[in-house]
Amino acid sequence: MNKAEGSESFSRYHIVLLAILGIATLYEGFDASMLTLASVDVRASLDIALDEWGTLYAITRAGMVASFFFLMCADRFGRRSLLVITVAGFALASLATAFVQTKTQFAVCQTLARLFLTAQYGLAIIIAGEELPMHVRGTGITILTAFATVGTVAMAKASPYFLLLEGSPGNIADDFAMKCVGIGFGWLGLENDNAHWRGLYLIGGLPLLLLPLLRFGIRETARFREIAESRVQVSLVATIAAQFAEARKLIQPRYMPRFRIVVLLWNCVNLVIAPAVAYWAIYAREEVGMTPAQVGNVVMWAYIAGTFGHLLAGQLIDRLGRKVTCSVFYSLAAVAIVGLFQTETTTGQYFWHITTVFLFNCAIGATHVYSSEVFPTELRATGYGWATNLFGRATEVIIPLLLGMLIPVLGISWGVTAVAIGPIIGAILLLRYGTETKGLSLEEIQEKLDQEANPAKP
Repeated sequence: MNKAEGSESFSRYHIVLLAILGIATLYEGFDASMLTLASVDVRASLDIALDEWGTLYAITRAGMVASFFFLMCADRFGRRSLLVITVAGFALASLATAFVQTKTQFAVCQTLARLFLTAQYGLAIIIAGEELPMHVRGTGITILTAFATVGTVAMAKASPYFLLLEGSPGNIADDFAMKCVGIGFGWLGLENDNAHWRGLYLIGGLPLLLLPLLRFGIRETARFREIAESRVQVSLVATIAAQFAEARKLIQPRYMPRFRIVVLLWNCVNLVIAPAVAYWAIYAREEVGMTPAQVGNVVMWAYIAGTFGHLLAGQLIDRLGRKVTCSVFYSLAAVAIVGLFQTETTTGQYFWHITTVFLFNCAIGATHVYSSEVFPTELRATGYGWATNLFGRATEVIIPLLLGMLIPVLGISWGVTAVAIGPIIGAILLLRYGTETKGLSLEEIQEKLDQEANPAKP
């Protein structure tokens, strides 16, 4: 057991660790909301039809699925090394997005951005889960997920300064960004269409400044170092092959129950979250008639509330438990999201969006904690990556694609409403088949799960 496990508070290093990892996870919310809030403007300048947007969105989600490979490699090459690589990869992909010329190029750059960003988010959670004391592990991880929500708030607040309506006066931020975009286009020898959304994607390059802090400000986790020291050094190809062989353990009877419940839970959640994120800004602007500034304000206030949702989850899961917290809030959030897409007033959008995000963030924070706890150290990043990002995101890729074809018939409101049952199904499955991990060290959790998988074993 980690010698800090018995502590009931954060050490100085833990605080520094959470601060550095928090900056990395902040971009999870920033980039995801950027794709949503800029959707109307991107579609207009790159000539992307509404039904094509669903396909493009599904393609970018595929990048999130592929992120499992980086997480799997983290169980062989270390959490910190892979975190540095993924932060750099995301920043470069985001910068490239600012200069795309076609919808195909946009899809490729954003797929790569989501690939690296999803991996870095998962790695941050794994590192925190392995380093923080068990009594505050849930609180610490939900602080990180709250940073992602802060990123969404920052994006919502920044977007009106960049997504300018035709004829709107400029501002210092947009003028500076567009000047930088113009310089970039000049260097690349490409034609500049002066689309204002491009300035937003320049901000995605700022994590490059974080690389020295990641390299020298945090250390490899003690749990990984202990396992790495016992391994025989072999070639790169042999190392990757060995980790794929290790990953096959996830489908063995010992690990299959925990792997299955995490996969099912995430798919039930993504069944409704993915289309909601993909289509809400379009619904708000084109059907409710809201302006970009109004949309940005709604998102800002919703995710401010969502930040408190993450922090509340951290307290509840360390007191009431993971299962109860997840199940109650997912069920309530499913009802709230129906209200969001069945309301055609600006006031109603404020109320339902704030309620929906608060409830979902409570549940999602708890789910990330649970997903990072149920696998042993040698399989933790692999299990988290395969369950959360590979198999757990099937509905996140498929559902927006299907809704893109169904929306011309059902409309956005009823298309999203039709899949709102997903989180409720996930809540039922978790209550029935999940294992409570509250108040246990990571090693004690493994002992409990092993006994449940093989009850005859003393």
